[in-house]
Amino acid sequence: MRDPSVYGYPPVYDAPMALDENLSRTDGLTPNVAGSRNRGHIWDMRKHILGPMPVEAFVKVFVNPPISDAHTPLSARNAFKSVPPTAETPAQIYEPLIVALNKRTKRKTRCLGFVFEDTARRSVHPRRLGYAKPHVTCFAEHNLESVHRSDPRSRTELGYAELFIQVTADRSRDFFVDPPFDIEDRATHDFLAQSEDPSIQEEMEKALGLHIAFATEVLARQHRSFVFSISMAGSRARLLRWDRAGCVASEAFDIREHPEHLCTFIWKFTQGVNSSRGYDPTVVSASDELEEQFRTAIRKYVNMQLGLEGEDLEKALCRHYSPGHVAVVTVYPRPFTALATKVRMFLISRPVISPLSLVGRGTRGYWAVDVTSSRVLFLKDTWRIASSGSVEGDLLEYLCQIGVRNVPSLAIHGDVPHYVSDRDTDTDWQHSLTDRCLEAGWACPVARTKASARKVMHYRLVMDTVGYGLSTIKGTEELLHVMYDVFTAMQDALSKDSRIHRDISLGNVVLVKEPGQDIRKGYLIDWEVSDEVDEEGNSCHTGRAGTWPFSSWRMLDWHEEKGRHTILDDMDSLIHVITYCALHYLPHRISPQEIGGIIKEYYEDRVTIPAGVSHGGTAKRLNVLNRDLLTTVKFGSAPLVEWLNGMLDLQRAPSMDLEFGEKFTPEAMDMYWSTFLKTHALPRDDRVIHEVIREVEFDSIPPSNRTVSHPASSLGKRSSAERDNSTLGAPVPKRSSSLQPQAEMAPSRVSPDLILTPVQGLRRSQRLAKRQNHTPTRVPIVTSRSQQPVTV
Repeated sequence: MRDPSVYGYPPVYDAPMALDENLSRTDGLTPNVAGSRNRGHIWDMRKHILGPMPVEAFVKVFVNPPISDAHTPLSARNAFKSVPPTAETPAQIYEPLIVALNKRTKRKTRCLGFVFEDTARRSVHPRRLGYAKPHVTCFAEHNLESVHRSDPRSRTELGYAELFIQVTADRSRDFFVDPPFDIEDRATHDFLAQSEDPSIQEEMEKALGLHIAFATEVLARQHRSFVFSISMAGSRARLLRWDRAGCVASEAFDIREHPEHLCTFIWKFTQGVNSSRGYDPTVVSASDELEEQFRTAIRKYVNMQLGLEGEDLEKALCRHYSPGHVAVVTVYPRPFTALATKVRMFLISRPVISPLSLVGRGTRGYWAVDVTSSRVLFLKDTWRIASSGSVEGDLLEYLCQIGVRNVPSLAIHGDVPHYVSDRDTDTDWQHSLTDRCLEAGWACPVARTKASARKVMHYRLVMDTVGYGLSTIKGTEELLHVMYDVFTAMQDALSKDSRIHRDISLGNVVLVKEPGQDIRKGYLIDWEVSDEVDEEGNSCHTGRAGTWPFSSWRMLDWHEEKGRHTILDDMDSLIHVITYCALHYLPHRISPQEIGGIIKEYYEDRVTIPAGVSHGGTAKRLNVLNRDLLTTVKFGSAPLVEWLNGMLDLQRAPSMDLEFGEKFTPEAMDMYWSTFLKTHALPRDDRVIHEVIREVEFDSIPPSNRTVSHPASSLGKRSSAERDNSTLGAPVPKRSSSLQPQAEMAPSRVSPDLILTPVQGLRRSQRLAKRQNHTPTRVPIVTSRSQQPVTV
């Protein structure tokens, strides 16, 4: 069996993450809004945590035995007696713990080939959430020099972390609580700790959110299928395993009284093969020659797409290429075969999109270069639902075969193996394991909710279609032509396959400059949440799917939480995408404060009822009825205003209780749109990038009570594009998650204390009328360059 980790191929560490629109910082990890981001992590994860699993079972199920008996571990007896049961500060716990873990004699050690280090001290602002680093991180010894030489302002430690340990000084501050030993029904016990003291509750939630954030970032900065961590409250420890389906947590155990649990786990963890520690063996580092091949091919393609030269070209190249960080990815075909003639290899570097949440698809998107031909393609690395009958690559291939226009063409796709056997049937695939524990007898509810986890498979899709997003539009002409291309794809899919996309959004449109064409062509991508429709035009599966800001107002209504999508909802989403682009990139006369308020009210409006169901879309509906948005904004492009008014005329229903007007049909939209493009001279280069002032909840800055020192060897510099430095840019909005088929729209990321209760007895017309008389207050907080939500 050919596992590269066994045959001398080391893992790829410190993988680059996507940059923001200005190419100035890592996208989505703004330090001074980390508190809000971490609360979102807790909200997202609350249904996907399983525990407490017995410690012995945890180690047996999740940690492979050592690959060799040539070495003997140091005795576990009294291993952690120097660690106090409780302390005043976390350092009083983890400093003696580090000494104990790294202890070795001439012939024995506890972690052969690895070392545990204090990484909290390497933070430039250790008391601020957005700059925090794990208290203790385990590194492979051969990576220590790279870690020590890195800029403390970077996040390099998480790029090299094998596992991490996070400590709470007080043993009573554990964010999980095990059920009593004699409990009869574990379903009555809540695994998530609760305190009547608000300050203690806030402390526990802060610790949990930070722990999830670290696990999320490790998975984003490395090519992994899972990662381990350890949570400690005083001398009590829990083992945790994180994958794209959720987290499994062990029972708590006192390392002073039961040191064998931690010693056994650490020894087995450090002595297994790389893939047993979570690393993807199908990704290896590229040679210098392959890196030059990648850089040359990408530079040429960027020049062809954008027509840039000199410094502008080199800057644009940074979006896809990070020097010294080029990897070779092996993609196996579906149906699977290990034949060398079918397997293809691609070069990748910096993704254009990185996963910013832990559970879900964990999608990364790369401009990739075929090793054999040097062609530039797009590689999508994601996690698909294992129970799905078909996969996105099969669907794309079929859509192209039946003549659906303006969809990407397929190069190769397939699931990702842990290792490849000489016999295809014996090949082991990368998939989640959290879901296997759903029905375990030891599992308790979390936040009064039974855990939920679906098996996901690691999957890669390579497409011939490569281009840029809608944030690069040149003007009104390109926007309306590109989106008409997208509408053409929607019509073809409906007429030829009875299929609707269900996720028409900003991140799912690609603009490609094709030879001999002045206007770029638009392609509709990401068909994985698409669905077939019945004879009445309703999707076969119920429930919302898609990206919240661009979802139709009808599907955001609380009555439609279990509704069925139609082509009309996708058409409505199309108009929202165009309006969003016009607000950000086309001329108008409203202020940055007003733009921020409109984005929040029109695209991000969300209220969550106590059952956890979110709803919104009222402002979108009011715009159809009263032209509120057009009246407020006063776009500078007269043809655009005419087009939007024409579309709203088609949409408008004679009554607020009706959904869409009778004229709002694919045929009517096509007739209006195609005629409009033929009969109107559209502004070609009227692009304007607007500043946006948004409401942002900043983290408070705690006073620092100590000076942080760094070893001299840690002062090596990295490029500014790699630093997560708050001086490089202002906060940016969070990304919006695109959901899986048959899945609920992600719940609102708010504290349960902030959940509002709608007046469910009101009719839609009454709710709209009530909203129409309400003028929201917009408070400007911070200025930022306009950003767009991206489907991940």
